[in-house]
Amino acid sequence: MPSMNMPKPVDPFFRDAKQYFPVSQYRFSRAGAYLALAIDNVKYGRGTLTLTTCHGKRTHGQSSEGARLYRIFATYNGERVPFATQQTGPAELVLHTRHGDIRFTWATYNRLMAEGDPGMGLEWTRDASMYETVRPRKDGAWESIPQRSNPMCFKGLEGSGFTFKDTWDWHAFSATSIVGYTTPAPDGTFTLAVEEFPYMVKVPNDYVTYAEAKADMLKSWEEFWAAYPKLIEPYAQKAEETAYNLWTMLVGPTDLTPRWMIQMFPGVIVSQWQLVQNAVALQDIPDLARDLLMAPLERQGETGQLADDYDEAHWATGGIKPPIYGWALKNIMARHDLLKEWPREDLEKLYVGAGRWAMWFMECRDDDNDGLPGFDNGAGTGFDEITAYLENGPMATPDLCAYEVLNFEAQGDLAKLLGKPQEEIDGWYKMSKDLLDRMVDKMWIDGHFVCLKQYTHEPVFSTCNIHYIPLILGSRLPQDVLDKLTADLMREDHLLTPYGIASEDIQTDYFEMIGTRMGSGAISPPGEIFILTGLWEGGKKEEAKLIIDRYLGALMQKGFPHYLDPISGDGTFPGGTWCRNCFTTLARMVSEG
Repeated sequence: MPSMNMPKPVDPFFRDAKQYFPVSQYRFSRAGAYLALAIDNVKYGRGTLTLTTCHGKRTHGQSSEGARLYRIFATYNGERVPFATQQTGPAELVLHTRHGDIRFTWATYNRLMAEGDPGMGLEWTRDASMYETVRPRKDGAWESIPQRSNPMCFKGLEGSGFTFKDTWDWHAFSATSIVGYTTPAPDGTFTLAVEEFPYMVKVPNDYVTYAEAKADMLKSWEEFWAAYPKLIEPYAQKAEETAYNLWTMLVGPTDLTPRWMIQMFPGVIVSQWQLVQNAVALQDIPDLARDLLMAPLERQGETGQLADDYDEAHWATGGIKPPIYGWALKNIMARHDLLKEWPREDLEKLYVGAGRWAMWFMECRDDDNDGLPGFDNGAGTGFDEITAYLENGPMATPDLCAYEVLNFEAQGDLAKLLGKPQEEIDGWYKMSKDLLDRMVDKMWIDGHFVCLKQYTHEPVFSTCNIHYIPLILGSRLPQDVLDKLTADLMREDHLLTPYGIASEDIQTDYFEMIGTRMGSGAISPPGEIFILTGLWEGGKKEEAKLIIDRYLGALMQKGFPHYLDPISGDGTFPGGTWCRNCFTTLARMVSEG
């Protein structure tokens, strides 16, 4: 993906328009924004352009419109005209018509700006809900408050204007069909600013020109891109596209979400363990990585449990995902001096919060007190429909024990960094070593890591991937255990496939790739990243590199889908960030050697 702007198309129907970024699979936005422009088809006369939001009140089903706020039409002399869409560079989206162009950029995380050639204009429409209206404000501005969304300010600039039609219906107590449109400046052009407010609109007086807005967006992107890891070929071919995807999916703090977070898909804030994985991928931007690590701790209960996910309107505490702060901190602290890069206050909060989260599993997911924590069902593992849980019920699982070994070790590292008493430091390290010893002693049976049913300790060994997640421990495992796990994993056409590591042995009758099923065969980011980083650290670089090349090669070839079919290599659910942060972390690891 070249960083320069794409050339202007010459074909009369813009069939030769080159895209800087696959915008129809993603959105046009900038870091920090909850708003985005969405286009479902970039071809001439086929695209529906909408302004969308990822605010929780809209995306959690509280509005029948979902994320959509406004539909946007290109006009010429006030009449709608067909257009083709081209993202010409990191800071501009263009609508090409046979009469002229309309350009969009983001002045700030909450202000969209547009400008049009002479005669060109924009029409904005939405179906209003009850109580919804539009109101004129000072200096020619208008306020619109879509149901269950933030207030919006529309204002024409540089001699042009914007107005909404009066469609208020007293009987419906609604503006019914809302229609707004630009009006031209004396030279026939227009410039429009559309801004989101957390409370009702106060018309700004700090508007900049379109060119200044575009320059600000470009500067923000270039600063992010400069901090992204430098990757070797062939990964470098998709580095800029991957960085741009992650940048545009970041959302900034709000009154109810005080840290930066990131979306999994447009409109879906990631779960707590994905936030932590993204922090590893983006660790070279310390302030951002710190927020991504700290964001889950903003919703930590009195018992130490973290919310599975949350945003400003949603807080999920009825489920959990694995605790991986230890894995993340070991990765980040190997490259960064957190005492120099973080405020001590945040380091202390991380130490306490991550420690409480690690201890929650020992206190609340080890009911038989055998010192081996587990999950109640497959959902807790993060892989959902895994065959280890064909019989529903709590089990101690080797994946969770491995995560906890790293959690306690990293807590010891943090305690040492913060100058805690030696007894406290040693206590964490002892917990880590004791759990590893116990795990190997009790769960390594007949050459496999098994699950143990609660109370009965009946061993369960299945054909799913969680029995190999302990490879995350790398060199901490006894050498014979590491060698045997690696050899079993490397058997072709079982878990190892031409496209990566499957979540289920592809030769079993449990294999299924239908819908959103994650644990019955799909190749997914968490199923790769923990095993592969552990293999690499454990000295199994040749084996890890073989799998990494397969998985990352498939991602690049298939357009970065969320899941990969381990048999056909087909991808499903493109447009997300999880595979992008996994790509970043693994490609960086190989690039660094």
